Amino acid sequence: MSGRSFSVVKTSYTRSAGEAKGSVRYMQHRQDDLGERQARLLFDQDGELSRQEVYERLDRAAESDGKTYFYRLTFNPGEGHADLDEQGRQAWAAEQIARIEAQGNTVKTWVGVSHTDQGQHDHVHVLAATSRTLQKDELADLRTFGRETYEYQREQQRELGLYQDHAGGTQELAQFHQHERSYEQDQDYQRQQQRDRSYGYEY
Repeated sequence: MSGRSFSVVKTSYTRSAGEAKGSVRYMQHRQDDLGERQARLLFDQDGELSRQEVYERLDRAAESDGKTYFYRLTFNPGEGHADLDEQGRQAWAAEQIARIEAQGNTVKTWVGVSHTDQGQHDHVHVLAATSRTLQKDELADLRTFGRETYEYQREQQRELGLYQDHAGGTQELAQFHQHERSYEQDQDYQRQQQRDRSYGYEY
């Protein structure tokens, strides 16, 4: 477990759907550390999205009842590079959005982009259309919650990484550990046999 008790959450917002679309383009195509323009994956809680799908959702959010705030969010655990794979980063981002909704804010739509080639830390950019502004205490809660859920995703990746692309992963993991235990027991038995032979014992 890391000694840090919070993650980094940076925010700003606009009321303009056009500016929100510009933020999506920037998130997706921002240059990497080598100055090369990228074409990164857009995603939400259900997986990959096309940019056209995202634009249509932003337009619908802008036209929906009530006010709409297009938040530009950066979730950064401050843990360097390659701590989570893409699946883990997407799950982590989805958990942060679910937390915003648990705070009583309606998230009309959202899209995320992983950045693993820009800056000193892997991080996730999110554009979220919300029904109201985020308060200071809610952002503080997100920083603490982000750390907790990041640690959880990292542990899940360590334990289930070999099987995360297969159905029945938990059962396979249990079988894998049983195999490990059987192998270790057999190795212990072989070492004991070797020691006994060295002392002149016969079986």
